[in-house]
Amino acid sequence: MEHIQNLFNLAQDYWIFTMIIGVFSTFIESFLPVLPLVGIVSINAAIFGALIGLIISWIGSGLGTAAVFLVISKFNDNKLFNKLRNEKTEKAIKWMEEKGFKLLFIAYACPFVPSFLVTITSAFCKRSFRDFVPAMLAGKFIMFLVVSYIAGDIKGFITSPFKIALFIGIAFIAWTIGAKVNKSLDEYHDNHENVKDLKNHRDCIQ
Repeated sequence: MEHIQNLFNLAQDYWIFTMIIGVFSTFIESFLPVLPLVGIVSINAAIFGALIGLIISWIGSGLGTAAVFLVISKFNDNKLFNKLRNEKTEKAIKWMEEKGFKLLFIAYACPFVPSFLVTITSAFCKRSFRDFVPAMLAGKFIMFLVVSYIAGDIKGFITSPFKIALFIGIAFIAWTIGAKVNKSLDEYHDNHENVKDLKNHRDCIQ
């Protein structure tokens, strides 16, 4: 506990530098999805408070995700980026081409949906930057708001049964939405394959 307090004191002494690190850490996570985004957002909120931590995380992650989208859109046909295409990505591309703001908003608002997959899929299906950014920023804002609210006052959260119950409820809803999105993606792919097989069967008969 003493070491954690020392880190907080150090952050207070180097406020601007720590803010830059906070923005950069969420920015770089967009390129390295193995990093724990929720953990980074929680740390920012714990150090700077819920409001400032939310803004720092939102700016960094929003800029990073937009940068990933632009890079992949720019080099869409490059062999290196084509390696990112796999069966799951192709399924997501075909599915996302039929969806709009609602899907992107839900995907980025739900921590149980892989946001990196959503970003590269949006770029591969040539979604416009103007349509992509508002949905992405809105979704991330909702998720970061919940995480920052909890992490900004850990002690108050732990001692409040209402906040704990609220968190469990939100986590369950987010998990349910994420599961439905993934299930819908699989069902879309299965239906698409069935239609394709039926068409091939008819062609063979003819």
